[in-house]
Amino acid sequence: MKRILLLLSTLVFVCLGGAIAFGQPISPTLHARIIQLEDERNLNGDELAKLLKHASPKVRERAALAIGRIGDKRGTAALIELLQSEKDEKVRAMTAFALGEMEDVQAVPVLMAMLEPGKSALADRARPAEALGKIASVPANIELLGKQTIEQISQRLAEQLPDPKATLLADKKLLASLTITALMRVRSVSAVEPLTRQLKSDDADLRAQAANALSRVRQPIASAVPALLEALNDRDHNVRANAARALGVSKDAQAVEPLLKLLGDKNEQAQVSAIRALAAIGDKRATEPLIEMSGKLCQQKGEGCYESLNQLLEIASALNTMKEDRALSLFRRLREMFGEGAYAELEIAIARFGEKEFFSSDEREFFSGIGDAKYFANLAQGMGEIDSELSKEMLLMLWMASYLEDPAIPQILRSLAKLKPKTLPFLLRDSLLHKDPIIRATAANLIANSIEDRNLNRLIDGWAASSKDKENDAKLAILTAISKYKSEMAVEAIKLALTDNDHLVRRRAADLLKQMGAGDFSDRIGTVQTGHNKLFYQRVVARMNKKVTATIHTAKGAVTMELFPADAPITVDSFVTLARKGYFNNLTFHRVVPNFVIQGGDPRGDGEGGPGYQIRCEVNTRPYERGAVGMALSGKDTGGSQFFITHSPQPHLDGGYTVFGHVTSGMEVVDRIVRGDLIKRIVISER
Repeated sequence: MKRILLLLSTLVFVCLGGAIAFGQPISPTLHARIIQLEDERNLNGDELAKLLKHASPKVRERAALAIGRIGDKRGTAALIELLQSEKDEKVRAMTAFALGEMEDVQAVPVLMAMLEPGKSALADRARPAEALGKIASVPANIELLGKQTIEQISQRLAEQLPDPKATLLADKKLLASLTITALMRVRSVSAVEPLTRQLKSDDADLRAQAANALSRVRQPIASAVPALLEALNDRDHNVRANAARALGVSKDAQAVEPLLKLLGDKNEQAQVSAIRALAAIGDKRATEPLIEMSGKLCQQKGEGCYESLNQLLEIASALNTMKEDRALSLFRRLREMFGEGAYAELEIAIARFGEKEFFSSDEREFFSGIGDAKYFANLAQGMGEIDSELSKEMLLMLWMASYLEDPAIPQILRSLAKLKPKTLPFLLRDSLLHKDPIIRATAANLIANSIEDRNLNRLIDGWAASSKDKENDAKLAILTAISKYKSEMAVEAIKLALTDNDHLVRRRAADLLKQMGAGDFSDRIGTVQTGHNKLFYQRVVARMNKKVTATIHTAKGAVTMELFPADAPITVDSFVTLARKGYFNNLTFHRVVPNFVIQGGDPRGDGEGGPGYQIRCEVNTRPYERGAVGMALSGKDTGGSQFFITHSPQPHLDGGYTVFGHVTSGMEVVDRIVRGDLIKRIVISER
């Protein structure tokens, strides 16, 4: 008996040993090195390319992803070669995904070939379809490829979509899902009909994705209206919500009555989409129902209507877009209820009725918000809609008073730029030397199209003032503004940026110099100076084997998220480090867009703040489903501390923003969060 047991044990050991050998993880040392090169945006000659020939499929897969994330087109050929020769299904999929991240037209022929009928298995088509959508959506690539090739890509993608009544297994559904998103990105008029057919799919997710794609395809979708109207009655709330959005894009008046019915939907996401769609169509029949809805919301939830804030602000914006005078009493009531200057939507809505209505309080009350940058910024946004001498005068007073409140100044400058007071050029030039980099960036963006020698001189001074900034916002904006001049002085000024410590600044300088016809300086871009040593990369690799959770504590309850260190190791490390330092304590969710995202982590509170450093994007294959946690960006590799959580699936974000976590409990809290709600603290657990 012992011999049989021993034999069985040996067999188990051999089988397990074989499994372990086949699926052996990447060694920590090698993994740390790959992450380091990826973080540095550094191919390091052919170091990563050589790993594409490694004996381990996991190493090949991870190296392919790294090359894609780096985005250096010198890596394209190696990826194409791997895609054509690789035997492992997962490696092929990741290689195609990486080629999509490269956005290089060189990959189009091999990706198109993989989608030829009968050429590849279903599992091999999904990521190539996704990659083609990314490559064919880049404006520069559209010009390179030409209309005929773009149309061929669109048609080849449409061929991948299943019969709406077909039973979908996992591979087929993934292919259909990624193809729908790819067609949305390519935006060919020929995509409308195949997307419309998917509204009849037996799979609710695909119906929702098709409606979402139709709302974003930027082509006439009149032919889809009958199917979209039918989809307003779908049993799935995501389908109803996305169909409403698409009908708003269509601006078809026959959708008004069905959309009015959707205002009473049991799902708030569908309600919000109906409100926005009615605003887009602009039919006055929606006025009274929207005003009535606002009253019901306050009655149902109480607490001074605060619990219904998200929907009330949507209603206010909709009625303002429709230029509906009958809504004035509602605007007055909400402004009084929430407070003057509390929300920009209300200030903008009131401003449409003129300065007498807007400046209803006396001057002392108007400036009572000193100490509250959001108050100043919201009032300024409203005043920017009133073209009068009084509005200009009050904005200038706000500008002077708000020097104690730096986060308000960018919006004040933007509003002044709309109204163009005589002192505007001086204010913008003066702001180019402000101590706050966001104010310098705003001034540079606003002054960019005013081509005067004295502006160029001040922009160059502003560049010098920005030399020691931790953030790169001002540097990037000032460089772009200088490039408008196309003079020798401007060229020489931009060349100075080629020695900047910031990789993104050097890249922007090289791109601008090429556009100005000053030559190719791409060899001066170099790699990222990350400030990280080997111990750092070893630490992030060690965390990959742990379960990491983050619990956000708010007044409305706790939200627990599982973080994904294996998919986004540096993003997770940054988030965990900041949370443990108490960085997020008492920051707000400064941005809430119903049926889209809640966003927090900004110490300024105006959407422009961060931790004083940028982290590289770690785009991965995880989708933006409901409850996905993503890193907010102002461009590639500009992540920091601002993160967002999705209310509903957002496939248009897939492959563009780093997914680094997912809500595991507390989505009902996420749904109740309104703009300004506090993050008390974030607690990290690792085990």
